[in-house]
Amino acid sequence: MRPSNLIGPADRERIEAAVRAAEAGTSGEIVVQVVRRSEDFAVSSWRFAVLLAALVLLAADWIAPASSLLVLFGLQSAAVITAHLACALDPIRRLCLREDELERAAQRGALDAFRLHVARRTEGRTGILIYVSLLEHRVVVLGDEAVDRALGEGESWAAVVDRVLEGIRKGQAAEGIVRAVERCGAMLARPLPREAGDRDEIVQGLILSD
Repeated sequence: MRPSNLIGPADRERIEAAVRAAEAGTSGEIVVQVVRRSEDFAVSSWRFAVLLAALVLLAADWIAPASSLLVLFGLQSAAVITAHLACALDPIRRLCLREDELERAAQRGALDAFRLHVARRTEGRTGILIYVSLLEHRVVVLGDEAVDRALGEGESWAAVVDRVLEGIRKGQAAEGIVRAVERCGAMLARPLPREAGDRDEIVQGLILSD
């Protein structure tokens, strides 16, 4: 699913308003990025193509064992083309990938996004990224130097991640993201309070990447 289909204009306004409200109580600056997928995963279509071609060959051998090589080649070619077309659909593409591949892709995508949109963009190193990758079903939260130091002992971003995932599972992605942003603000308000003269150094609170 494309992020712009999941999060409409009204949802976007709600999320951006939540970011502004959270930042009103902390020097932390929050960026939410929602991406369709973290990688292209071209390998998934080839895996599906090999599987489908093998199944077609077995079926042809069982249904019409006397089929010529030309016919078998044509059936397998059609299977390969069908597999590649089917993998344009993200749910099918995901079925051909392992969980560890999905996890690594989301982590790499989040790190790239963090470096591009957040890292060292604030004077106090107080940026934080909530990265949502839809195909991988993953949420990654990364904080700049001051944010990481501000987390208390035993604290983690698990509660932030859980709020986003719960919202998506319920079909309320925007609500989940809003609650995650609110949680970030609450976690950072005490260790990184907003000070007089603070200004927004990262203006874009929400990024949708189709």
